[in-house]
Amino acid sequence: MRTSHNGIDWSGEAYVPGTGQWYADQNRPCAGAESIGEHPNIYNETEYGNCLVGAPPGIYVEGDLLYVFVGLGRDPGHMGCFVGNRQAGARGLRKCASNPLFGAENGYGPLDAFGADANPYFEFRTISSADVVRVGNRYYMAYEGVRGPSNPAVVDDQFGLGFARSVGPEIDGPWEKFPGNPVLMDVANNWGIGHADLVIVGPATYMYTATSQTTRGRYVLVK
Repeated sequence: MRTSHNGIDWSGEAYVPGTGQWYADQNRPCAGAESIGEHPNIYNETEYGNCLVGAPPGIYVEGDLLYVFVGLGRDPGHMGCFVGNRQAGARGLRKCASNPLFGAENGYGPLDAFGADANPYFEFRTISSADVVRVGNRYYMAYEGVRGPSNPAVVDDQFGLGFARSVGPEIDGPWEKFPGNPVLMDVANNWGIGHADLVIVGPATYMYTATSQTTRGRYVLVK
């Protein structure tokens, strides 16, 4: 984590305690949601470690509280968060009590499922890249789900965009996923452009994300 008072001059990097990818042992175990499981198209020995906390993060600030959303584990992936006083910086962050907020309940699915047929399984490998906004008494999240490689000879090439919202008025509490996930397009190889950024301006909510497998663009929701 780096911080800035003016958006121009930034601090040095600060490590968020409890994050990383590592091999579990007695000195540093990992929770079930933080574990790296088996993927049908990835050889386990190629994974660095068997625990993961911190896949591409997202941040949300409300008052004096700083939330950092991180991917937990792989195969299946989960969404989790850290929370702390924003004045305390990275060292003041602790794991959210409700981790994991949600996960990939459907598994990898049939090996021969691609495109629309793979939609129910779009988030199996990694759930990350959260962008969160507050509307009324709930929090809404856009996140990226990665199913992983479609065969052992390629890198991750199956991505989807998901929505989730807090069940109640607390971030550190239960969340529910949008039943129509993934949104906008079927599982696709839109590497690097599929995660979403949300911006609320007046009555409009803008979302910047993939508009095709090769193009990133803007969507708008007007009340």
